[in-house]
Formats: sequence, structure tokens, C-alpha cells
Amino acid sequence: MAISRLSIIKFLELALTCSCVALHYHSYNGEADIGMLVTGTYVGFLIIFAGAVAGYVMQTPSHQRVDIFYSLVGVALFVASGAVLIDRFQHASKSDYTNKNLAKASLSIINGAILLVDAVLTQRGG
Repeated sequence: MAISRLSIIKFLELALTCSCVALHYHSYNGEADIGMLVTGTYVGFLIIFAGAVAGYVMQTPSHQRVDIFYSLVGVALFVASGAVLIDRFQHASKSDYTNKNLAKASLSIINGAILLVDAVLTQRGG
């Protein structure tokens, strides 16, 4: 099985999302507005990325337009999640809890950037 750039990007997206979920598990805050957005983004895209990676492993990738749609929605949600977390915790007193929230915020924005690259590469045909 040949490994393409897109399959490497899919695995990277899955790994970053798993990292975000792990950090979120250890730094969940009870604020409803932040919790709903961040938890929904991480868990929802963990399921989507697991399905996408499974499709690439079984050599049955999803349709190009569907893939681009999920990538662009992911860009918006991951960047929004990261921005909300940074806004909430950038001036908080430094603690392990704050550092974990800022780390998952950074990983969220990085994942959003990788999703944008994924959308562009998918549009160009990989």
C-alpha cells in the first residue's frame, strides 16, 4: 500500500485530535459555553478522523467534496475552540490546569491549520 501525503495528513490530524482529547480529559472546565464547543469539536472530529483513517487504510477514501467539507468545518471549529480557550486562560494564574488548557488551545489551532492544508491538497487532487 502506497502512503500518500493525504494519508499522512489524516494520521496527523487523528493524532493531534487524540492529544487534544487526552488534554481535555485532564483539564475539562465546567463552563457550559466553552465545554460544549470544545468537547463537541474534539469528540466529533475524533470520530470523523477515525473513519477517514480507516477509509485510507482499507483503500476506500471518502468522496473529495465530503472530505473538503469536513476539513473546512474542522478549520472553523478547531480554530474557534483554540481561540475561546486562549481568551479564557491567557490571563489566568499559571497552574498545571491553565497550562493544559493553553496547550490544547495551541494544538487545536495547529490542527485547524493542518485541516486547511488538507482541504487545499484535497482540492488539488492530493
